[in-house]
Formats: sequence, structure tokens, C-alpha cells
Amino acid sequence: MITLLMKRFLTVAAVAVSVVLAVSCTKEGAPRFKGNYTFKTSGTITVRPSGDEAAETVRISLSDESGQMDIVTADKSSGNMVVAMNIVGGSVMTFDAVADGKTLTVTPFSRQLTVPVAEEGGLMEISHPEATVTVTGYAERYADALLFWLEYEGTYTWQGVEYEIVDSDISCWAREN
Repeated sequence: MITLLMKRFLTVAAVAVSVVLAVSCTKEGAPRFKGNYTFKTSGTITVRPSGDEAAETVRISLSDESGQMDIVTADKSSGNMVVAMNIVGGSVMTFDAVADGKTLTVTPFSRQLTVPVAEEGGLMEISHPEATVTVTGYAERYADALLFWLEYEGTYTWQGVEYEIVDSDISCWAREN
């Protein structure tokens, strides 16, 4: 009887120790995000003519971007990271981020964004004005993947009218290679 009780106690103790070790070994900060990933970014922006609060807004679906993403540690003690996104058929985009606990916060940066706009009167003709946007956001890690929630703010000019981005819904899924 005593041996059966001891076996149960040892089994429960072993499971408890395993759980404590698993939780304590969870990476946080820079080591949690460092790595090489394959990514895809997609989403929408909502625009209206600049300065015209009464104008109707238009929601525009952006072209998807995909490629390889590298996240490297710039300073482990502060959590500073550098993110490089090599976009297929495009350029390389780099920006800074700060890893704090289980969150990677994007340091605001500026980028050029192609906005697909349908031509009036044209059948399936699309113009691609360039918008200058400021990007902010954050990421969290789920198993072997990162999910970024991003916000774009900025303007572009099309047919002589300046448009402002008044809302955005952008996400980036990055799976570790």
C-alpha cells in the first residue's frame, strides 16, 4: 500500500516538475522572435480626399506581398531587433522593432506603398499611384509563426487629388523556416 502511494506521489511530482520546467523555458524577448521566416502580408486601406471630412470613404484591397523575413538581434539586453523583409518581385524593406516579453513592437518607419486604383471609364484598367505611409504595429508568436498587426497612415495623389489613409486593416503571417 505504501509503495502504491509513493508511486502516485512520485508520478504527480514528476508531472508538476515537467510543467514548471516547460513554462520556465518559454523564450521571451529577443530570442522569442529571432529567426528566418516565410511571410505574406495582405489587407485593406480606407481613403478619402485629404481635408474633406464629409467626403465618402473608399476601401481599397492592397496587393499581397510575400517573401523571406529575417529577424536579428541588434541589442539583446534592450530587446532591439532588426527586421528585413525581402519581397518577391520587389525590394528589401528593413525596420527596427523592440522585443518585450511576448510582444514585438514595430518602431514606426516610412515606406512607399503601391495603391491599386481603378480608372474611371476604363474596363479593368488599374493605376498604381505610390503612397508614402508610416507603418506601426506589433507581432506575437504562436508556435512556429508570427502574426503582425500593422497600421498604415499616409497620403497619395491620383488624378490631381490628394487622398489620405483614414483606416487600415493589415496583417502579416510569418512562418519560421
